[in-house]
Amino acid sequence: RFKRVDDDFRRILLDVRSDARVLQLAERDSGMEDRLPTMIVQLEQCQKALSDFLEEKRAAFPRFYFLGDDDLLEILGQSSNPQVIQAHLKKLFQGINSVAFSQNGDVTSIVSMSALEGENVALSEPVAVTNAVEEWMQRLADVMVVSLRQLLDKALRTDDLRMWPSQI
Repeated sequence: RFKRVDDDFRRILLDVRSDARVLQLAERDSGMEDRLPTMIVQLEQCQKALSDFLEEKRAAFPRFYFLGDDDLLEILGQSSNPQVIQAHLKKLFQGINSVAFSQNGDVTSIVSMSALEGENVALSEPVAVTNAVEEWMQRLADVMVVSLRQLLDKALRTDDLRMWPSQI
């Protein structure tokens, strides 16, 4: 639907470019008066479908509510690109400044997380980055909790809590 509206709009712009006089354009293209309102309705339907899609993704991973539509679309469109994801992690996970990635063949995985202060915490298991971004981000959140819980258990069994990351 969007492609059709985009093509129609581009054709109109080409006509305007060839002759920018509005009255001349209206005379040449008598159907434009009907086409423009139809295009607006179709664009509104596209916008509604996009909003519904983004809401569906936010429902699947509620931390996406912390992001604006533009940021969420960038993440969804570049879900397996570590650099794009890295830029948005601070908005999704409090206390996480960055994550470290590992490449094993075709699989990119997250292996550790770092706080703004520079503390680094290895994850209890790597989290594979896949195209289903809401699934692997939920997996990352779950593995973060498990990793910090394991570190806390170890820290409580020692006398010096200062040797452990403050994230626990």
